[in-house]
Amino acid sequence: MTDMTGDEPIDDYDPMIYDAMREAANRLRGLYVARQNESGSEQERQHWLEKQIAVRIEADEVDTYSLDAVQALRASFVARLKAEDL
Repeated sequence: MTDMTGDEPIDDYDPMIYDAMREAANRLRGLYVARQNESGSEQERQHWLEKQIAVRIEADEVDTYSLDAVQALRASFVARLKAEDL
């Protein structure tokens, strides 16, 4: 972890935080899959597929050693899930 001044490692980084971010990504992608399956047109299906892919890429590209980045991305996924799942 390098979120501390001077790039000193964070000793108390709980790996469950990363797991929680991945779980939020999976839930969001699952919602997008459901929306894709319910789509009535090819254009709409493509839209939801692209959203699924974007979430996967975001989750894959996060700096796993940055506590702040992982927490921020998890919060973003949760917010998007809540906004979509009204």
